[in-house]
Amino acid sequence: MARKKQKKITAVTLAILSGINGCGSIDVSKDYEDYTITKEQYVSEYTEQFDYLEVVTVEYPILSGLGREQEENINKILYDMAMEKVDYWHLTPNEEVKALQKEYSIYSSDVHCDINFYSQYLLSVHFRETYAPFEPVSYVQTTQRCANINITTGEQYLLTDIFQIDDDFMALWCKQVEAEGNYGDLIINDADTRETLGAWFLGEDKETEEYYTFTPFFSMDKNKDFVIGLSYDPKPNQIQGGPPHDNSFYAHFQSSDLDTYRTDSEFWTLYDKSENTGKVIENGTPINNLWLGENASVWEYWKERQ
Repeated sequence: MARKKQKKITAVTLAILSGINGCGSIDVSKDYEDYTITKEQYVSEYTEQFDYLEVVTVEYPILSGLGREQEENINKILYDMAMEKVDYWHLTPNEEVKALQKEYSIYSSDVHCDINFYSQYLLSVHFRETYAPFEPVSYVQTTQRCANINITTGEQYLLTDIFQIDDDFMALWCKQVEAEGNYGDLIINDADTRETLGAWFLGEDKETEEYYTFTPFFSMDKNKDFVIGLSYDPKPNQIQGGPPHDNSFYAHFQSSDLDTYRTDSEFWTLYDKSENTGKVIENGTPINNLWLGENASVWEYWKERQ
């Protein structure tokens, strides 16, 4: 198979009717500046740079219209988050990953980003990734992560910044996950599950962190409601072959159900004043990852073996 050169393509442009106040104060009534979000795609297929083959397609957003320094800071956050697993398993490996790379046949990753909430103050980006160290048949992993950014300052908000994560919160979360029924009996609303998952959300389970990277995440939709979840991605000492494995738990929440757990973060001042305006303009088609895309043969392979 002929190897190809690395390239980047523009996939989609979103023209946002935004509101960054020209004088920098929090005021949603006037003097707004428009800004634009462009989805682009990092593509690297079968280059000669590595001893193994690679098929990488990573979609990420780029903001413009905020001012150069502001844009550079925010766009770096978004690009780095989009490329997180590609960097870890492929481009900038640690010594453990370097040892595993000697066994790689193909490294493959496919990242998509959803931008369902963008206001004059806040941007919420939800990244969903399917990746496969070694080869994209028996080592397929799926995971999620989110960026929630104050576009007036560049500050990024984590789940623990905006919600008080305690036993009551975990009871609400476990109850909703259980009600949505996507994980069978893996998540139930009992004391042991709340304690275990709570420690993972708060980064307090140092023993299990030797084997997994825990990433709590949240995103917002156009109605200002929330998706709240946790990804638990295996480290090199835990990566295993088998059917595709979903490394995330998540559920959907109405904003009103979460009011009790709000912290005193400035996020909520911006959230309450935010207006989700704008429209999406299609501007091209992303390249489909031939190993991990929607119609990739890896899914037929496992479908036939179920």
